[in-house]
Amino acid sequence: MLCKQLQELLMLLSQEEYRTALTLAEQMKVSEKTVRLRLKDLSGLLEGHGAEISSKARFGYILRVHDQEKFNEYIKTETEKTEHFPEREKERSEYLLAYLIARMDYIKIEELCDFLYVSKSTLSNSLKSVEGILKRYCLWIDRKPNYGIRIKGPEFNVRRLLSDYFIKRQCLAGVNISHQESELVHLAEVIKGLLKKYGIRLSEVAFENFVEYTYVAWRRMKSGFYLHMDKENLPEIGGKESALIRELISVAEAQEQITYTADEEHYLLLYLAGKRMIGSTLENDSNFVIREQTDHLALAMMGLVSREYGLEMHNNFEIRMTLNQHLVPFDIRIRYDIPLKNPILEDIKQKYCLAYQISYEAVSVLRKYYKKDISEDEIGYFALIFQLALEKDRMEPCSDILVVCSTGKGSSRLLKYKYESEFSGYVRNIYVCDLLELEHFDFQAVDYIFSTVPIPMEVPVPIVEVGAFLEEDDIQKITRTLRRGNSRGIIKRYYTPERLLAKVEGKHKEEILKFLCGVVQKQEQVDENFYELVLERETFAQMDYGNYITLPHPNQIASEETFAYVAVLKEPVIWNKLPVQVVLLISIGRKEDKNRQTFYETTARFALNKAAVNRLIREPEYEVLMELLEE
Repeated sequence: MLCKQLQELLMLLSQEEYRTALTLAEQMKVSEKTVRLRLKDLSGLLEGHGAEISSKARFGYILRVHDQEKFNEYIKTETEKTEHFPEREKERSEYLLAYLIARMDYIKIEELCDFLYVSKSTLSNSLKSVEGILKRYCLWIDRKPNYGIRIKGPEFNVRRLLSDYFIKRQCLAGVNISHQESELVHLAEVIKGLLKKYGIRLSEVAFENFVEYTYVAWRRMKSGFYLHMDKENLPEIGGKESALIRELISVAEAQEQITYTADEEHYLLLYLAGKRMIGSTLENDSNFVIREQTDHLALAMMGLVSREYGLEMHNNFEIRMTLNQHLVPFDIRIRYDIPLKNPILEDIKQKYCLAYQISYEAVSVLRKYYKKDISEDEIGYFALIFQLALEKDRMEPCSDILVVCSTGKGSSRLLKYKYESEFSGYVRNIYVCDLLELEHFDFQAVDYIFSTVPIPMEVPVPIVEVGAFLEEDDIQKITRTLRRGNSRGIIKRYYTPERLLAKVEGKHKEEILKFLCGVVQKQEQVDENFYELVLERETFAQMDYGNYITLPHPNQIASEETFAYVAVLKEPVIWNKLPVQVVLLISIGRKEDKNRQTFYETTARFALNKAAVNRLIREPEYEVLMELLEE
């Protein structure tokens, strides 16, 4: 293929006169050595296409065309598919990354400069960008004197990078990838048929990842790159998975002319097992056996949640089984570093903030067992499981409301029925009246009035105006009001004015916690070793919110009542790794508390809200805190 540089060189060559390498080099602004190398490449490409490059000592080089029609056709074809050499830094770095990752041997810096048509300083900047990308995948550039550079690191990680950058993101701007897209579509159809044949289920995301990984593996094997695995302690995989992989490999070896090694087959099997969905209520999945150790991990996670959050999760058999079923493929993924992307991670953090926080703490059991960090994507999937438990443990409805309308008793009953149907999770009692009856109503019986007509008189409870037909906008407005109302009075019991401490001074974590726990011990009924228990909990992995906030708490229940202390620091301090200026100390009480989940959800939502935390730092006042907690 004629690259941009070869095209330019061909245009500079003359059919009438010889031109020296020095003349060509000056015109192209490269070295004579580069010109001679490119002339050699160009000569090989022109062979058989009606032209050749002749040379003559002391005279230089000349282009000789023997078959003008054949030569013109070749130039036209090559111009249409000319390889794109990027000129922008980002594109150049990605092009360089793709080039280096495809090489098995070392290449000298000078050769790279010639290949990319850039100076050494420009190449150096591009290499820095490449190294930044490689670092995220635990890969690196190996520099060997007199040999040059090459990318080194585990083949697993190289394939992850290729999938992320050149399959998902399609980073090589200007490069025609239509063949890649058609090959992926064909492979997806093959795999889809095999999954159906063997009755194996993958989620849409897992299916896409498996197709992409299989495709990248094929391309790497074609280029001579193979995986090498430690075969010790390989998990037992079900017969259906093994049969599917054997058939997929036979297709690949026939169509792609590649040979799978035992290691490549084992890893493809592990990749499928690590991605598949198990525990379906629609099938009796006997291929996956839950080991005793897996159940111990599930129970340990549930015990930690029950102990630290008081949510009584350790007796929930459904959650225990769901965790077990999720931990089976998770065990394969974590042990063999198989990534699993979570496309709804940010939605989970926002909508299920408490479940995400619980999940982050619960996976500390897994961090300790596997001696590995757990990715946010995996934490998000565990959060969905804990959200199931939270949904089943929601507090009882606690709002009493009055609906005011002026359309008669028949429509009033219908409206009451609609409110009962839509808001049963929030409302305990629903009263209905018109404007005349409103004058004699006992407002102490309700928390809110929802009115379809303007109310001309003053009333001692909040009024929310809504439409008579309860449209979608009305439903959302009422739900927001009731949800906030359910928590408003409750939250004030945990967050009292004396529990907000402004302009607290301290240089490090231990000093601040000692001061804060000292205040707690003076004002609350807590165990004597309260400070030591908080410090002990701090030795575990903590959730880095990145919002200038941290949520320390005792390692076990150490108070009679549940409460929260908020310390706004005068200046930010480095807590674990990130700066912190709001310390929200939580303690779960021994007394039974049906509203504890509301407390947790409100606290987690506030902690994940960067704008809310920043406002509290600017305005460390109790009324502001209450307003932010109620958002």
